[in-house]
Amino acid sequence: MNPAKLSRDEKQLKTRLALIESGFSLISSHGYGAVSIRNISKHANYTQGAFYSNFSNKEDFLSELMRLQFEKENIQLQKIISTENSNIDHTIDGLRIWLSDFFNNFEWLKISIELQLYAARDQAFALEYQKIWQTHQDEVARILSRLIPATQLVDQKRIENITVELISLSYGLALQYMIFKDDIEKYIDIIIKSLNHSLEVLNTDIN
Repeated sequence: MNPAKLSRDEKQLKTRLALIESGFSLISSHGYGAVSIRNISKHANYTQGAFYSNFSNKEDFLSELMRLQFEKENIQLQKIISTENSNIDHTIDGLRIWLSDFFNNFEWLKISIELQLYAARDQAFALEYQKIWQTHQDEVARILSRLIPATQLVDQKRIENITVELISLSYGLALQYMIFKDDIEKYIDIIIKSLNHSLEVLNTDIN
């Protein structure tokens, strides 16, 4: 039996995902500045025309990499910190597993550095970077709020501060682990203890 033909939209999605996968691999290995649209297209076995059918330019492509990674992280966190799972011990165990996977995602961690460096050098991209990052931060804050009883009594700014602390610690320590490759549990313990402390202080203030 012949395989079913892909629709036009399905073909475009397949092309887009192949280009994104190639971009992840190349930028992680060689750095953003050393990777061209031609490199990405060739690595994915597509033409540059196929690239421009999916992305307006290289910066648009980079923004999409960032959005997709953050969406993936948010979905994973949402599954761990769900309203159905009210057992904090199970939640912490889930966070530990997620952090371990995150710490070992060297490909994305390298790209995250490239994103920050490029945003620091290019004002136009910096504005887009800030918008995508803020959307991600807001979503993580919304997910974390599920760990807080009587969320409506809490100043939203405090939840935002806990979120910034969690994200900053996760990325900072993950980058350090990527370089030193020592005891991963040491870094995860720091993050979990920091989160627990922040939540305990917040819950004490509520009560």
